[in-house]
Amino acid sequence: MSILATLRQSRAGEWKNLDDYLRELRHRETGALAALANALSAPAQEQKELVAHGEGGAILLEVACDLRVPKGARLAASRALLEAGIAGPFVGHLFIGAGDLVTDPRLGAMARKLVESGLPSALQLGGESAQITLAAGAFARSAYAGASAVGVARIQELLQPAKELHAGAIAALFALDAGELPENHRNGWKLLLEQTCAAHRRAPAAARRLGLAPAWPPNLPEKFAPFIADAELQTASVEPADAAANPAALKKGRASPTGKAREATAEKAQLPAGKKLAPPIRRSPFKRAIGTVVEVPTTLPSKPMEVVAARGAPALEPPRPRIERTEEAPQSRGPLPIAPLLSREKNELRFDARGQRIPRADRWSDDRFEWETPVLPSSDLPPPARARVAPGPFAARLRSIFDDRPEAVDRLCAAAEARGAVRGQPELLRELAAELSRDQWRDRALPREQLHRLRSILGDHAHPPAWTAAAGLLLDFFVSGRA
Repeated sequence: MSILATLRQSRAGEWKNLDDYLRELRHRETGALAALANALSAPAQEQKELVAHGEGGAILLEVACDLRVPKGARLAASRALLEAGIAGPFVGHLFIGAGDLVTDPRLGAMARKLVESGLPSALQLGGESAQITLAAGAFARSAYAGASAVGVARIQELLQPAKELHAGAIAALFALDAGELPENHRNGWKLLLEQTCAAHRRAPAAARRLGLAPAWPPNLPEKFAPFIADAELQTASVEPADAAANPAALKKGRASPTGKAREATAEKAQLPAGKKLAPPIRRSPFKRAIGTVVEVPTTLPSKPMEVVAARGAPALEPPRPRIERTEEAPQSRGPLPIAPLLSREKNELRFDARGQRIPRADRWSDDRFEWETPVLPSSDLPPPARARVAPGPFAARLRSIFDDRPEAVDRLCAAAEARGAVRGQPELLRELAAELSRDQWRDRALPREQLHRLRSILGDHAHPPAWTAAAGLLLDFFVSGRA
């Protein structure tokens, strides 16, 4: 299947067939959604093949209307459905859920088709889009975005058959500044947004991640921004009902089982229906008991500190036996004097946090006045780097000629004609000759088709003078010799 090869281009997954891919796409797998974005640039025949295979149409409709899906996947799903010719009432559901995508240029001409066929079908559906609900807000958002594809006047014309009490149509006209919102509708929208915001704030974090809580902010036009801000202000005191975020919200009267009762309850809950709990297996009498390993802290023996001799004094010797003398022993003179350490120079260079030099403290002394030695840069600095020469106005055109691209010669001659009209033909020839004098164009041979086109332009006098002048200069440089 060709569409399967297109989906495998991003190497997001290895699907054996389209059934495996659609199964992962239904469960919103990350790889499947990333691969769906590749189908946006696929041919129309491959997109139709994806819609027509099995339940591909229903799955793509769900993906296109899911606001949690990346925008690229939603665009690819919407375009594939429109290429396959989706009709009512499904095109109405597609307009309500994915009408905000018509402002994206990647949808192409299918944006107008979605608005022209989807808006009338959505009006015929009625249901929640006709009442003050989030579906009516999504309808108004799609109609507001559709004005960029077909115009405001066309949107008003398509909304003419709507009933007077259609909440989605009234909200769409209010968003387009083509009508006012009645007082009862205004109060209804405020109440709905407050309830939705409170439900979103009250829901646990896990429920928000799984999509079980209403999304916030809702999919509404920009005209409803004051209503949304007012709803957030009114529900600022609402706290989530999550046990981790708000432990006080749990019921205190319910006693939780402890010990053996909790284990028995857990075991009964895990047993399947129709099975009984068997007695535990007895321990073997031949198996030796395993002792308990206790880690004892390691204590090292104390090591006496070595005696440190004083500086300039001889090392201490072990005590000798005392000899009694009648004469008094002479007093010790103490250790020998130590020479003072050399001090650092006071006139060393010091800099502050901003990189500025700190002046000496004795700079105002009359006895030791002298000029400070200037701080000069080192003579070992490398030479400044040379900048690359900027490409000229004809560099890209010459490169396309050597790439043998179609109409490369005509594009260069047209650029030369525009350059000559602005600066004159002499300046044009000077700039083209300066570009040809670069080393990258030396020893280059023109392709055969480009050479034939240059000669045909030079021989045909119906072209402007700038064309023949540029073609002649190129032939003189690359064929006859260097200009």
